[in-house]
Amino acid sequence: MDYALGAAFFYAWSVTCARRSSAHHGPDLANLGRLLVAIVIVGLFVAFSGRHPFSAGWGWLLLGGVLGLGVGDIALFHALPRIGVGLTMLLTQCLAAPIALFLEYEILGLSPNGPQLLSALVILAGVGVALGAPAEGDPADRRTGVWLGVLSAFGQACGAVGTPMAVDACARAGETIPDGFAQGFVRLLGGVPIVLLFVLWTARKDGLLAKLRRPYAWRTAPIWMFMNGLAGPALGVACYQWALTKHDAALVLSVVALTPLIGLLMQWAVEGQRPSWRLWLGGAIAILGVVLLRRL
Repeated sequence: MDYALGAAFFYAWSVTCARRSSAHHGPDLANLGRLLVAIVIVGLFVAFSGRHPFSAGWGWLLLGGVLGLGVGDIALFHALPRIGVGLTMLLTQCLAAPIALFLEYEILGLSPNGPQLLSALVILAGVGVALGAPAEGDPADRRTGVWLGVLSAFGQACGAVGTPMAVDACARAGETIPDGFAQGFVRLLGGVPIVLLFVLWTARKDGLLAKLRRPYAWRTAPIWMFMNGLAGPALGVACYQWALTKHDAALVLSVVALTPLIGLLMQWAVEGQRPSWRLWLGGAIAILGVVLLRRL
């Protein structure tokens, strides 16, 4: 599960960068900007390395990008200001695993064995303990934010299940599934148009740059957007796709559920926000689950 752990690390750093980028650009423009950065970086890498992203299963990867990077991340960025980083990431990452488990059982007929499922539940329990703090933001927006978090989890789960469907399509066609970067590029092709259309729709009255913080921090704001795109949709998605190629989606999502825990530790290091005792206890439980899962 090394790739899944790598995805959790890059996603966590991406969340830290996203907070800074959203403060400068607003959530919608920050989301679109990071995806554009990622598709340029990954696209150039795929092109110059001679990779061939369009295999027999490319349609499933494209659909995964529409639902995961498109619908899921739009919901994620709009849940953040309503219920805060902790509860948003908890809902998105932890609910995605059982949703994916249900989808895999219904669509693919896959089911993890008992020890694997128990290990996944230990990870989810640890993250739940670590992030069991009350929601932030306006109380009137709490219900909307929770539903947005659930929608984000559903999008992530659907995007994850699309990968084994792509693997199956390639196997039936006698092809080898492309690597993580090539898969990530196809997913970005699905997600970017959805986010772009949403940004244009929301900006139809006030304009595309209405939420830019002025005066604009030209020295720091573009850097946070670039690092957000590099860490999350580029390197994070590549590791994520590699992990999904080798393991069931529900198990991968269970390890990626460590993202909010790692993210809070990064915020402590970068922003000086000291974690509570719940974080340390939850971290110990979650790490135990990861160790057990890696040994199965």
